[in-house]
Amino acid sequence: MTEKQTANDRVEVQQSEIATKATSKQAFQSRLLVGLLTVSLVSLFVASYFAGQAGALREQVTTSQSQFQQAIANHPFQAPIKSVNASAAISKEKFSMATGFLSDRAEGLFVLDHNSGLLQCSVIYPRMQKFLGLFTVNVHDTLGQSKGGEFMMMTGMVDVPSSNNNPVGSSVVYVMNTSTGMYACYYIPFSRTMMNSNAPQQGALVLLSTGSADPIVNRDNLR
Repeated sequence: MTEKQTANDRVEVQQSEIATKATSKQAFQSRLLVGLLTVSLVSLFVASYFAGQAGALREQVTTSQSQFQQAIANHPFQAPIKSVNASAAISKEKFSMATGFLSDRAEGLFVLDHNSGLLQCSVIYPRMQKFLGLFTVNVHDTLGQSKGGEFMMMTGMVDVPSSNNNPVGSSVVYVMNTSTGMYACYYIPFSRTMMNSNAPQQGALVLLSTGSADPIVNRDNLR
């Protein structure tokens, strides 16, 4: 009788353990399901929030663009200008000065001494904040001396092939002898590669072409 009761007790204990394990498993599955549902709800809430913010931002951008276009339509001459590239020139009794772009980041300062005929182009390197480029020529060799030492000078843009072996800046410089009407155009052998490596450079301004402001046409040269 005792052995039979002991066996029954063992069976009951095993059944109790199995029931306990089943209950624990169900509880874990329930907690897992609740956790997944919570994460899903939070994700949906976050997605809805950012979608609403994006929609509001798009609406603000659209409104701003409409207001900007309306402002331009109402005031066409007051529209903002993205950038302005300009050169300047001035002449006095003894000197002439002008500026001209040699690259998208460098500008040349041209100074002409009317008495000596020395024309200098000094280039400042933006990153170094120093004049590290210098190109010179004597315009008297081409244009002769001017009576009273009067010259005019200005710069212009040029788009010609450039390479490391034959560097060319983006500007040319024009010089006129006001007493004779003769003028000359020089280009600047400016190296962008040397500027990018912060290497000093110097050389001679190169004569590109000459002309005359004399209104008399030489028909023999036109044949």
